[in-house]
Amino acid sequence: MSLPIVLIIFSSISLVTCVFMITYFIIIKQEHKLIDLSLGLLFLAIALRILKSVFYYVFDGVSAIGVAFGFLGFAAIGPLLYFYFKLSKNRSYTLKLKDITHFIFALFGFTIIATLDLYHADFYLAAKVQFSSYLVYIGYSYIFVKEDDKPSKWHHSLFYAMLCLLAVLFYQFYVGNMISYTIGTAMASLIIYVLFFIALKTPSVLKKTKSDKLSGGLLDKIKNAIEIDKIYTQPAITLSQFSETINTPTYLVSKATKSIYKKTFPEVINSFRIKDIQKKLALPEHTNDKIEDLAYDVGFNSSSAFYNAFKKETSMSPRAYQKIAHDRLYTH
Repeated sequence: MSLPIVLIIFSSISLVTCVFMITYFIIIKQEHKLIDLSLGLLFLAIALRILKSVFYYVFDGVSAIGVAFGFLGFAAIGPLLYFYFKLSKNRSYTLKLKDITHFIFALFGFTIIATLDLYHADFYLAAKVQFSSYLVYIGYSYIFVKEDDKPSKWHHSLFYAMLCLLAVLFYQFYVGNMISYTIGTAMASLIIYVLFFIALKTPSVLKKTKSDKLSGGLLDKIKNAIEIDKIYTQPAITLSQFSETINTPTYLVSKATKSIYKKTFPEVINSFRIKDIQKKLALPEHTNDKIEDLAYDVGFNSSSAFYNAFKKETSMSPRAYQKIAHDRLYTH
């Protein structure tokens, strides 16, 4: 059997494996939609890059659109890997418009190559530098961290697999002959195989976990932290910080606050802050106090945030509320 046929078979199986992973995470699993979507798209990006190398080897060249899709996949690997790690650590994170900026380079390169047939090695070199930068950041922020904050073995495996993939692509780039493309494509396919078998041995990756039930103890712990310990008075307290304080995953805290108060975590925090201020505004001894000072005492760190929250909670300004409260007090 000739080397090209062996390469085609070997790479085709890895691409089929990618298709399975893409389909499973994007369409079937959908347990944590953004996390599964980012992982599915990551395998899609890798598949596009491998496919470009296969076509280059088999057909001794690739059309501009083929090169463009290969570049799009390669340039998107770093950002998608970053979002997978970020979302895995903070499951309550919601994507923002600014997050699109991570993919501008990939989309720009794809457009230039596809429409102008303007390919230059510098495009792929820049993509490798970008990929390297993302790996450095991910390693610093998520992999090489203190012992009690380490990610799962799957995340470690994925990180080191992407590190190996980058090394393979650098090898292809700098050697630049057919032998390097053969070896590089085979090694990239092997990385896919290894990741697939590791995923099979990691239930949390491929299997849906049972839904987490909110125990009475957890609900009481959250209520006590908010209502008795008044943790909301800490300035700029976030869901992540609160979760760390009570040693509970962020997604469970978010789910619990929704169950107890029918509000999101930030809404709950602001609601209790406003209630504290309402009590003070109703008391005569606080008549001459600066309202902004009262706001800072209960955890607000800006007057604009306080006024917006107060208006949203009471449908009136603090002074208007204070006047009504005093009128009722003196009337009775």
